[in-house]
Amino acid sequence: MKQLIHRFGRLACFMWLCFGMAGGAFAATGDIGMVMNVEGDLQAKGTDGMLRKLGVFGKVLIGDILFTGKDSYARVKFSDGGQISLKPISQFKIQDYHHDEQEPGKDAAKFDLLKGGMRAVSGLIGKRGDPDSYSIKTRTATVGIRGTKFGVLVCQGDCEDMPLPADGSPLADGTHLDVQEGTVIVKNSAGTQLFNAGQFGFVGSINTPPAVIPAERAIKVDIPAKLSIDKVRGKGEGENGGAKGADGKPGEPAAQVCPL
Repeated sequence: MKQLIHRFGRLACFMWLCFGMAGGAFAATGDIGMVMNVEGDLQAKGTDGMLRKLGVFGKVLIGDILFTGKDSYARVKFSDGGQISLKPISQFKIQDYHHDEQEPGKDAAKFDLLKGGMRAVSGLIGKRGDPDSYSIKTRTATVGIRGTKFGVLVCQGDCEDMPLPADGSPLADGTHLDVQEGTVIVKNSAGTQLFNAGQFGFVGSINTPPAVIPAERAIKVDIPAKLSIDKVRGKGEGENGGAKGADGKPGEPAAQVCPL
């Protein structure tokens, strides 16, 4: 019996670490989003034009443009439960964001992918009230959702280092899309196209309609699996979320981690 109680206690502690502590830390900030994992360098340019370095538990604000450095990845979780993960050399702007559990009619999640690539997991916004309240805009199209997981890559003469599609063809400039779950709707001035789970898409310009493309000609944005792990708050976090080491400089948070 004592052994059973001990095991139950350990399980309860684990559940508290994974869900209670991490969730409470997010809610305590009162901000729209929080950095949950960073590998490398992540910076934000605010509406005041100032750059700030972001670490784990760093605050993300409306109007921020997020920049990932070379060989750098980052994942941000928003207050509605939605998430975005950025690949290296990406620029992502939070154009507008509003989430209130009591006011679904006022939901808004408007983002711009200015450069690079990302993967997204939608939260409550887009799954309740107006489904068009969630969108990601690129230079060639606007991506909306109907509850989904998907990836977006923007090429502007800068995708030479990306893996080639299975047929060996070079990646054309434009917006590349892959859908893992749910449905994505892509629009521009030339047309509208629905993409379902397992499908790939491409939009070459604002004047060409979105098109479904075969898998052998497509590219999928890959994010390292370790980026999906939420780190739990430890003692002595710095202003931007990193824990302080013995030298007083920002370091890693406490060792406890919980898979997303």
